[in-house]
Amino acid sequence: MDSHFNESANQNAPISFFAQLLKYLPKDWIVQEDKRISPKCNARKFSLWDQIVSLLFCHLAGCDSLREIEDGLISAVGKLQHLAAKAMGRTTLAYANEHRSHETVQKLYFRLLQTYKNPFRGHLDQDYLHPVYALDSTTISVCLSRFRWAHYRRAKGGFKLHTILDEDIQLPVVMNMTDGKRADVKEAKAAIEALGNKEITVVMDRGYNDYALFIWLTRRGTKFVTRIKENAKTTRLKDDVIEETDTYGDYGFRFTLEQAKAVCGDTRFRLVQWYDSDNDRWFEFLSNDFDLTAQQIADLYRKRWQIELFFKKLKQNLKIKSFIGTSEHAVMTQI
Repeated sequence: MDSHFNESANQNAPISFFAQLLKYLPKDWIVQEDKRISPKCNARKFSLWDQIVSLLFCHLAGCDSLREIEDGLISAVGKLQHLAAKAMGRTTLAYANEHRSHETVQKLYFRLLQTYKNPFRGHLDQDYLHPVYALDSTTISVCLSRFRWAHYRRAKGGFKLHTILDEDIQLPVVMNMTDGKRADVKEAKAAIEALGNKEITVVMDRGYNDYALFIWLTRRGTKFVTRIKENAKTTRLKDDVIEETDTYGDYGFRFTLEQAKAVCGDTRFRLVQWYDSDNDRWFEFLSNDFDLTAQQIADLYRKRWQIELFFKKLKQNLKIKSFIGTSEHAVMTQI
């Protein structure tokens, strides 16, 4: 009796935590996508599913090399068989990372996001008229001798991830990679257009101060909140007072600098001066949204810090600062 019980318990023992996580992936979709993008005559031993399993193992096990991934997967091959996954050799994985487009894995991410995003909702503690997104970029330094396409400075390599974070679920919905020299403002339009929806609110830091960007967003019906430049020339704020209190001032204004007038014309913007009692300082927020309260404008910019925290978590918890492949496809697939 005891012998039978032990044998039964052993058979029903849960597979590893890693294998349990893999069960949440849409394997059937991945297999079909693999058939769609791969030539029918190419009878490969290892599939897209095997590659994804290998890369997830790399992140969760903290592997720094292809050899570490190979050795780790071989040791877990018995448990991987439950999921019909094979341990890829380092040479095969390197080839797959270099030659398979990262767009397939990107599609997988968005499919997972659509399936599982509801449990992540609720980070916005107020109701806003439009979906709220934070726009920013982060630079990842790499060795220029190995990543020759990632020119950043004369003797330094690096690339930028131009990212848009959904503030309600605090997960990225856009992530475009460019070389490290690419200015944030120049990539802003492409990132925002990738969202599709125009009726949104975009929160961005002062690095995105650009008159052409402000008027482009306004004309397309997209709201924005950012910090105004300290040397910005505007009409007299006291001539267009929306509301004033001891802790904030709310004003309408127009840019008066010739360069700004040539781009923005007579377009009216909004300036919210907000007192931060915790740090005993004033902030000035620029927006084209006249429907939100001054408190909401200030709160939206405060929430922009979440994208900074996201970048920090990304670099600290996942294998983003060291890469197992040097091509652009390999890097973006790993990201």
